[in-house]
Amino acid sequence: MRAYVLRKHGPPRVLRLVDLPDPEPGPGEVRVAVRAVGINYADILSRRGLYGWAPKLPYVPGMEACGVIDTVGSGVDPERVGERVIVCAQTGAYAEKIVSPQALAVPAVARYSSEENAAFAVNYMTAWIGLFELARLNPRDRVLVQAAAGGVGTAAVQLAKATGCPVAGVAGGEEKAAVLTRLGVDLAVDHKGTDFQTAVRRWSPTAGVDVVMELVGGTVYRKSLALLNPFGRLLVMGFADLDLQKWNPLSWYRTWRSIPRIRLARMGTTSIGVMSSHLGHLIGKPDTLLTVWNRLVAFTKAHDIRPLVGSVFPFEEMAAAHRTMESRRSVGKIVIRMG
Repeated sequence: MRAYVLRKHGPPRVLRLVDLPDPEPGPGEVRVAVRAVGINYADILSRRGLYGWAPKLPYVPGMEACGVIDTVGSGVDPERVGERVIVCAQTGAYAEKIVSPQALAVPAVARYSSEENAAFAVNYMTAWIGLFELARLNPRDRVLVQAAAGGVGTAAVQLAKATGCPVAGVAGGEEKAAVLTRLGVDLAVDHKGTDFQTAVRRWSPTAGVDVVMELVGGTVYRKSLALLNPFGRLLVMGFADLDLQKWNPLSWYRTWRSIPRIRLARMGTTSIGVMSSHLGHLIGKPDTLLTVWNRLVAFTKAHDIRPLVGSVFPFEEMAAAHRTMESRRSVGKIVIRMG
């Protein structure tokens, strides 16, 4: 099979397509012939050597894929061969075939294309865990979504709007703000031309919000925190402002300054909460993940929510897909199509 093996950290050009033996499933595992791969910002950080959850080099990157089970290991029902599934993994998705524990190869959403399924699991699970499992979102909540035109951001906007919440979305550029308007946000803010804090205060009757989906860090985090109403919840679910460069000491200081942090005394005096989750660390708890997954799938079906696939690249152009994500010009999810 063909796969991308990361042998050293660096720019997109370090992603090299090579031939590898087909992996064989062990007991309790399935092998999936991949049809589409979802690109995540964590993949970018892993390639740069900045992602603490990544394994030691060399390895095949990629956290999610959609495909068809083509063989199974012992202890797995052979009837699963031919089943269309979504695979959630730590690594291995940048390949024509991937082996997965059977519990982490969940049934694909029937009404979605392969590309939509590849755009679904990581982003929508991240948004769902933040909004519903942590923040306990309800229709009375006024919601602010940062980086709202990206993969997790568009998922959070769709889920919050389907709940009936007033939603403000912040993105960079008029094109991205227009996408948010099409998704139904009540306030679309282009942060390149408008101070989002001022815009949100004018929009909200309380001059604040109840829930923030925060994906950036740095100044965006601090200004978002200042917008919380009493009993408000801020969800740190990403860190797009991370700009650590190993050989640049100045970048170490900038990164340290940008890391989201909170003082307990401030939370007590303002009656707010700051919460966070890392989807990868839940992979070791498949029963928990499956429960959350079933809730998410039922909700998206009931509200006819479909992932926003912004760009599709052929498998041979993985480096171009990474460059597009790093450019911050992308909208929705970037997906790789096999064959």
